[in-house]
Amino acid sequence: MSKAERYSKGAIALHWLIALALAGQIALGFAMPKDASGFAQYQLHKSIGITILVLSLLRLGWRFTHPRPAPLEGGFTGFLASAVHAGFYVFMIAMPLTGWVLVSTDAMDVPTLLFGVVPLPHLPLAEGMNGLARDAHEWLAWGGLALFALHVAGAMRHHFVMRDGLLTRMSPRGSGFTLVMLAAVLLTGGAIFAAQGGFTQREEHDHATDHAPATQATDEGPTLADDGHDHVHEDEAGNIAGEDAKQVEIDEPEQGATDEEGVASEAVEPAGPPPSWEIQPGASLRFSVDNAGNMLNGNFANWRGDIVMDPAAPQSAEITITVDLASASLGDATQDNMLRGGNFLDTSAYPQATWRSTNVRRVSGNRYEADGTLSLKGASRPQRIVFTLEGSGSRRSVNGSARIDRTAFSVGTGSNADNLAGTVNLSFAFDATS
Repeated sequence: MSKAERYSKGAIALHWLIALALAGQIALGFAMPKDASGFAQYQLHKSIGITILVLSLLRLGWRFTHPRPAPLEGGFTGFLASAVHAGFYVFMIAMPLTGWVLVSTDAMDVPTLLFGVVPLPHLPLAEGMNGLARDAHEWLAWGGLALFALHVAGAMRHHFVMRDGLLTRMSPRGSGFTLVMLAAVLLTGGAIFAAQGGFTQREEHDHATDHAPATQATDEGPTLADDGHDHVHEDEAGNIAGEDAKQVEIDEPEQGATDEEGVASEAVEPAGPPPSWEIQPGASLRFSVDNAGNMLNGNFANWRGDIVMDPAAPQSAEITITVDLASASLGDATQDNMLRGGNFLDTSAYPQATWRSTNVRRVSGNRYEADGTLSLKGASRPQRIVFTLEGSGSRRSVNGSARIDRTAFSVGTGSNADNLAGTVNLSFAFDATS
């Protein structure tokens, strides 16, 4: 076959780039979780979609500016082949455009960073178009599958039945290379679909076997976990609940009784004013929340504490913790922007959260619990924390935790919070000197 009967090198390169991207994109679109647990896959899906849009526009421009081989077949089958090609151009351009409209009109206002780097602006469209865009996007996906099947079937017909050498027109190395590329396209889609299915099954298995918060090892350290201490849980009224309540009842010293160290916890009077403690560098304040079986782990980078407390007489303590909510991070720029938005922390209107102690007591040994008031997002609710002190003299190491009912503060509203657990686990660790 002569050179004039082949597609140009640019057309061939664009054809196979788009084919591989489409195979992976369609598989990813059908296989990824449809709730917030699929956030990372959703962001990748949007990035690949815009890439396909750009490549398709380039391919269309190339088609009108470069000669292409004459059709090998006329009649109905020739018309069908032309219709499939035209349908592909409609699909490759309309599919990412409807996805863009879908994201731009979503009530959650989820920002898009292409491949985590390039911000994609929202289209200035009314929110009422969201339903129409969603339906169009779904139907286009099924139409794309049909076009894909017809295109591959037609290519196989020409190669194995008609033996007219059509495949060599879109191959830089002959029909053998094209068959390999077709197999690669199919395997790419299948592999992504299988990998996503396996990922979802693992998530369901983990969710089914995970009966309590477990240590989540991250680059920044562990999040709230069973660390060997008896964590105190609370309900919405701040009451101790479950097995920990029983343990606290056993461990709580009676008035005038002595604890494990022989110190009369409630009867001890401070010898003088309680010391002030300064939190040292390296402190951590972390949070975790279950999202459909997938634990989301984050931290607050900026926070401070004003602590006045005598460990031997904690009833006189005065503790205030102030957190810069805009410093919250889940390790992903797009998720962090959502976290700061109105449906979650709404940091533009409520930049800080504050917890102030009202009653601090020693439970036993080096274990303490403190009742206080948490002010967050315009609401104030009772909130208990538990913590331990290690060390002596003017230097102590503090480790503690709390369980916060996010719904009591309207943190997490809208569809993207549907699968979030109602309880957010908080953990903190720091050294303090007096």
